[in-house]
Amino acid sequence: MERISTYVPNLDDILNGGLPQHSMILIAGVPGSGKTVLASQIAYSNATPDRKALILTTVSEPMSRIIQFTQEFTFFSLEKVNQAVIYEDLGPVVLEGNGEHALAHVIERVMEVQPSLLVIDSFKAIHDMADSPAALRRTLYRLAASLATLPCTALLVGEYEADEFLSEPEASIVDGIIELINQPIGLRDYRSLRVRKLRGSGYRSGEHSFRISREGIVIFPRFVTPSTPVRYTVSQERVPTGIPGLDELLHGGLLRGTTTLIAGDPGVGKTVTALHFLLNGARVNEPGAYISFQEDPNQLAQIARNFGFDIESLQAQGTVNMFYTSPVELDIDEHWLRIVDAVERVKARRVVIDSIGDLEAGARRDPDRYFNYVYSLVQWFKNQGVTAMLTAEIGQMFGTDLVLTGRGISHIADNLIALRYVPIGREVRRAITVLSTRGSAHSNEVREYRISEKWGPQIGDPISGAFSLFERQS
Repeated sequence: MERISTYVPNLDDILNGGLPQHSMILIAGVPGSGKTVLASQIAYSNATPDRKALILTTVSEPMSRIIQFTQEFTFFSLEKVNQAVIYEDLGPVVLEGNGEHALAHVIERVMEVQPSLLVIDSFKAIHDMADSPAALRRTLYRLAASLATLPCTALLVGEYEADEFLSEPEASIVDGIIELINQPIGLRDYRSLRVRKLRGSGYRSGEHSFRISREGIVIFPRFVTPSTPVRYTVSQERVPTGIPGLDELLHGGLLRGTTTLIAGDPGVGKTVTALHFLLNGARVNEPGAYISFQEDPNQLAQIARNFGFDIESLQAQGTVNMFYTSPVELDIDEHWLRIVDAVERVKARRVVIDSIGDLEAGARRDPDRYFNYVYSLVQWFKNQGVTAMLTAEIGQMFGTDLVLTGRGISHIADNLIALRYVPIGREVRRAITVLSTRGSAHSNEVREYRISEKWGPQIGDPISGAFSLFERQS
């Protein structure tokens, strides 16, 4: 099947290579969801004087306003207007007659202009002016038949509420349906795209988030594990953390390609532990990427400096990539592409995500999305041979019970290390224990965990009364 590129970042991947050539596609969504932007972006990106795009506007929005707002995007080209991109206002035709009369006029203009791409915006206005669903179906069929004789791909843009279009005649006649969604969640609007139909072709299912900027629409495909598991050899190589005493508890270090969850009380040393794991690796030329949500790069650089690390020098050498993103209005699928870039930029063998709980806030639109996302993330690390460390905060500070929460995330990680505060006499000390290491033996001792700027983190003597463990799934 021949296809045409949409030139919308990542949309061709979702469509398995682009729009089927000479097809009829319905772009549906509520008002303000980005339908006109998407259609215009595809039209301007494909149109040339030899392969024209014909954009027919109706009574939903005046043609002059569409052109005015389209000029704000970088894909707009004034030189293409009336040379490669032809605009025509169908409003008077629609108002004077009915939907069938308007579509008959569309067929006439298509035969005259012979465009390679046709956009009708909004087709829903023509639909609403039709005398009956049966009459609309007959005329729409004639339009499809006329387009079939031409090398023309058609985009029908329409304002439809959720699932409204599924019962309309156009849904059965068009070759594909792309739905744009604009859903308010909390204080932000969450934009997503979903392919509902693509005749004769596979596509990546599910909702895919997107943003609209001056460059137009950028889509962030939903991050999932491959449908066929990637085959790899499970490594028995040990990756030392470089933290005195911890590698002994781990019987030599973490297994290469595994993911470790560091769970603990606020301020107990999770970030310090993860940072030492990463920077100790960089000191022996094992590149690493630090993905942070809470500590910005300046804070992390100062923390590292307190322990004798020079992050700026390690970054200049290309062995460390410190990547920070604010957790406010975080979209996890958009962020995933940035994680990949951060890892690939230094060819990281070690990765830290601090903390994994911030990803849950970015997935609150779907209760299952957080679990699926973290599972896919861990599997991707395995496939790449990356040894990862994730931090997570637990509650009940100073309590004797250790409650692991987070929708079963502790079961996804290969290794689990717990840190706690424990009051002993008049002092508050830190305790550490290795709860599990998948496929590997480990010490079951609970030890004191000492952190000082002079010596860094160190494992101390055995300590009692720190943990009474049970797990709670939510």
